[in-house]
Amino acid sequence: MPKVGQRILESLAKNQPIENLLLLTDNLSFGYKLKEILNITCPILSVPLNISVIYLASSPEVCRATHIIELYSPTLENSIYLKELRQELFDQGKLVLALWNWDERYLEDDFWGDLEYPVISTATESLKKKLSSVKKVKITSELGTDISFSIEGRRWITADGYCEPGKLAQLPDGEIYTCPIEETFSGQIVVDGTVSRLWLPSEPLKLEFEAGVLVAGSHEFMDRIRLYAGGVCNIGEFAIGMNPTINKPYNNISTDEKEGGSVHFAIGDSYSLGLTKSIYHVDFVIRKPKIYLDDHLLQHYLPGA
Repeated sequence: MPKVGQRILESLAKNQPIENLLLLTDNLSFGYKLKEILNITCPILSVPLNISVIYLASSPEVCRATHIIELYSPTLENSIYLKELRQELFDQGKLVLALWNWDERYLEDDFWGDLEYPVISTATESLKKKLSSVKKVKITSELGTDISFSIEGRRWITADGYCEPGKLAQLPDGEIYTCPIEETFSGQIVVDGTVSRLWLPSEPLKLEFEAGVLVAGSHEFMDRIRLYAGGVCNIGEFAIGMNPTINKPYNNISTDEKEGGSVHFAIGDSYSLGLTKSIYHVDFVIRKPKIYLDDHLLQHYLPGA
């Protein structure tokens, strides 16, 4: 079986055997191609975006499913609808695996490399233990990122690619994230990676934060925030990418934010890890930063390092 099929089945089945699998998609032809790779019996349901979440979530196919694959190519506009649907699936106790903005590249064995996900999981848990006692974080980069903030007392969540009840799993995966203490978050970020969902800027973008609020930035970025995020400017996330198999931009935030050695931030919703609550969540990646934990440079933390 191709590596993509192995990874998907491992992710779905690690914590609960697959009894009834359902594939939800907005691309039936790609869905059938993926089903053939998985070599497993499962219905495929096309997801129309013009019906209510409750109606779709109460369909017989969804009600029977124990495990669900989301195979979507969402825009920033309809991703809100799809996240509402996912929450309804979580409320029903479904295990959900998100494959967002996938294309043919993700079906190739070379994309997945030789690194096994248990290794990523172990490294991520190890870093989580280290971070649990850290009070202050500073991020710098050669392009000019220089931002400091406290994380003291904030909860960390690991994302290792394995489905669990009520927890988002994606493929590819590999990150650990929290929300900075908002009033301590000040400085400059220079974005040189992907911005939600599929935008890779042609030039680095400078953003200025004061006390957890975006106060200045490039015209392109600020226009995008006004258009796609209702003008939300509050910090909502800080994360460290833990997947060294991802080592270049794919113009897909769900992939690029996992790049080993990268960090990313988000404005908007904090996933209940901080104070910011919003229907919007806009991520942006810094690809080659230096990470200081309580003034000590973080090194040798990636899987296989």
